[in-house]
Amino acid sequence: MTETTESNEAVDPVKEAAKAADEAVAAAPSNVTPFPGFGNQKLEIPDTVREMAEQHIDRARKSYETFKNAAEEATDMMEDAYENARKGFVDLNLKAIDNAKANSDRAFAFAKEFVSAKSMSEAVELQTKFAREQFESVSGQMKEMQELATKIASESSAPMKEAWEKTQEKMKVA
Repeated sequence: MTETTESNEAVDPVKEAAKAADEAVAAAPSNVTPFPGFGNQKLEIPDTVREMAEQHIDRARKSYETFKNAAEEATDMMEDAYENARKGFVDLNLKAIDNAKANSDRAFAFAKEFVSAKSMSEAVELQTKFAREQFESVSGQMKEMQELATKIASESSAPMKEAWEKTQEKMKVA
């Protein structure tokens, strides 16, 4: 931002500040040494220091790349594990819904038969038959659900197992 004086000349505030600084240095007592600027000096760094710095930078880059790769692999592994678990739980929930529907359908069919029974002995026979069939059906459903849950656990942990095996192989090589 420039200012104007009474004679309408533009005044640059940076030039004014530099001029004031030069006047202050000139007015300083002679026993005060002005602070040297870095603009005119060349900073010499020994070759050994420069080489050491470059080696440290290279090591830092390699360490960063190793860490970055490991983090990306871990992220991918977790994404795969979570996706497998999500799919598995969807399948498990769908199976539970199918089982509930089948059980409800059987219960309604039994109720319809039970109500149309002609005698008490026929009603008891229908009840016994339904209980046996329902027990067998629910046992089979539970076995299927257990197998599905085991499959989900296996598929969800597979990416972690693979990552662990890769890590073990890398450690054997190193």
